[in-house]
Amino acid sequence: MDEVQTKSDTLCRFCYGPVHISASKCPHCHEQLSRRSRAELVVKKTVAFVGVATAILSLFYGLKEGYFYIEKRQQQRDMFAAHMSAAERFISLDNLEYAESSLKEALALSPNDQSLRLRYFLLRSENMLRELDYYGARLPDSYLDSIPELIRSGFSLMHRSFPRGQQAVLQGSLARLLQYDRQWQTPGAIDELFEGALALEPDSDWIAYWYGERLVHQDRDNPRGVELIQRAVALAPEKSLYRFGLGRQQRKAGDYSAALASFRKAVVLKDQQQDLQGIRAVNLATGELRRTLREADDATSISGTDFYGLSLQQRMDYVDFILQQTGTDRHFKIVAAKLFHATGRYTEAEDLLRSVLGRYNKLSNAEQLDLFAQVLEAQGEEESHAVRRLLANIQRSARYEEILESGLEGSQHRYKIGLRVGKENAGQGIEVIKAFAGYPFAKAGVRQGDYLLEFAHRKVRSLRSIWVPITNFSPGTDVPLKIRRGKQVLDVSVIIE
Repeated sequence: MDEVQTKSDTLCRFCYGPVHISASKCPHCHEQLSRRSRAELVVKKTVAFVGVATAILSLFYGLKEGYFYIEKRQQQRDMFAAHMSAAERFISLDNLEYAESSLKEALALSPNDQSLRLRYFLLRSENMLRELDYYGARLPDSYLDSIPELIRSGFSLMHRSFPRGQQAVLQGSLARLLQYDRQWQTPGAIDELFEGALALEPDSDWIAYWYGERLVHQDRDNPRGVELIQRAVALAPEKSLYRFGLGRQQRKAGDYSAALASFRKAVVLKDQQQDLQGIRAVNLATGELRRTLREADDATSISGTDFYGLSLQQRMDYVDFILQQTGTDRHFKIVAAKLFHATGRYTEAEDLLRSVLGRYNKLSNAEQLDLFAQVLEAQGEEESHAVRRLLANIQRSARYEEILESGLEGSQHRYKIGLRVGKENAGQGIEVIKAFAGYPFAKAGVRQGDYLLEFAHRKVRSLRSIWVPITNFSPGTDVPLKIRRGKQVLDVSVIIE
């Protein structure tokens, strides 16, 4: 029969048989029993409870920390995505400064992202280079001083493994930056970078254009430079910058017909330009178009029979196109008026000339007045007579000045003055602005800065005081002349020739 456990019994901790509470040895398994077994049991239960509680708390705090870590990482990812999105938006608006700032914030959140480092470098380079290309030395030193740091940043990326296209742009950007670095002493390395970039991406219009610009700017390999710029135009015909650069080289070579076509195309492409550099190229091309046509007219009249292979209609198309642009200058208006006069567009020629001459007078340009008179005469306007009279007066005055400076063949004598003078100085004679070498007064010792006081014992009030009496003297006559030089008054002799 199984033993019945009483209230005074406890269980053996070895065999779990009933043992009297005061027993020191189990009657069943004969193991020694400690009197502290109950206390140990209580302690063990307490420790177990504390251990479980601690484990639960550790798990709770671990989960809490993990939750906050995950939440923080998610916030960082959200901020990173927000900065990248902002950068893309600013790039689409061509606001590179804001885009650069956004990428910098993104890079701070992901400093080990090499692709992002490359993109940040390229964006900084593009932002800086387009200002350097436009303003050049006019930029403050503080702006130029940041170039070496940017170059070092770019070279630190050279050993990284990037796709060929990105590696090519990296090398091209470094080559362009080095051209503006005041500290750089190895120009050959610039060509090596460009050549390397071109080898990586031979069909890159960007690399071809800027390498071509370097070559023509350095005057070392102009034919290849022009060929590279032409390649860039062929690869990206919609970019005004490339057309503008090509036009400059064509004008420099004297190929005005080709230059006019390039500049005009650059202006026509205005609406397709999305970046600041392209818009600037359009504005510059507008001015270059006017300048090229003026230069061509100086070399060969725009109204002549042969004008660089352009027909009269083609010339008028260029003139009309330029007049539609803003900022047309007075010199170009004269060129346009000449062409309009030659093609019978008299009213337009008259309007242009009036806008240039304004309220014309004896100080107006004689050549412009002559063209104006021709235009008025072609329309049968009475005003042409007044213009002709004014022009005759201007021409007489110019002839008189020419006589005073270089002489005149008379019926008996060759009268020579060889002087240019200022106005009378309050009764103190007239100042010599220039005494032309080889003429009587210069031979007599008169020089710039002297004051003519008396000639042939007559006070000198104007050149007429010399011109009138000199005609009465025969060649070889020694005529007295009094001059003031500084504080000295000198008496010299002028020998009439």
